[in-house]
Amino acid sequence: MVIVTLGELVLTPTATTFIAERAPVQMRARYMSVLSISYPVAAGIGPVIGGYLNDTIAPAAIWYGAGMMAAIGMISFIAMGWYLERKKRYNSAVAYDI
Repeated sequence: MVIVTLGELVLTPTATTFIAERAPVQMRARYMSVLSISYPVAAGIGPVIGGYLNDTIAPAAIWYGAGMMAAIGMISFIAMGWYLERKKRYNSAVAYDI
């Protein structure tokens, strides 16, 4: 549980800052509300899916599922970092009108 708490302490301010910097001004509140609602939705759906996996497959299936979700999240964060870096380099290029 300590690891989860540390992850939340790192993710929450980072995610809100990320959204605040990239969302259009007129849509910022909507983006933030989607982020805010995702936590209770996940807390409600997670135990249902975990219970289903526990009852139908095996208790270890919960950990395999969590591992797959963590891998998908890690790959998504890496891909997003590469995309944003490329976008920053592209947007920072000086355009000359000849």
